[in-house]
Amino acid sequence: MNRQQAFQHEYQLARSQRGLDPAAELYHLERAHILGQRRFSEHLRSHLWLLAWAWRQRDWAECLAQLLRVPGSLGSLLGLYPLGNPGTRRVGPLTAQPVPEDLARLLR
Repeated sequence: MNRQQAFQHEYQLARSQRGLDPAAELYHLERAHILGQRRFSEHLRSHLWLLAWAWRQRDWAECLAQLLRVPGSLGSLLGLYPLGNPGTRRVGPLTAQPVPEDLARLLR
């Protein structure tokens, strides 16, 4: 599986959890964000998916965080993004994080 396939796979896993397990859905959306950060279209989509998740959960703080991060997706066009950042408010928007090993292999 390549990076792009893994990005789509994580999104499909997230969708499979929608309405069943919000924490599992969020987990897979965060992983999709990590995989999509380098590509503007995927980075933007991941933030829109996270915004939709926050809206469904009525997590207004996360909605606000995503509304602020959507324009930040433009950083991908310039190669400016914090690698490993899950894209949610639990980690600062400019804070790099360790990349899970299974994802790191795809990002090399």
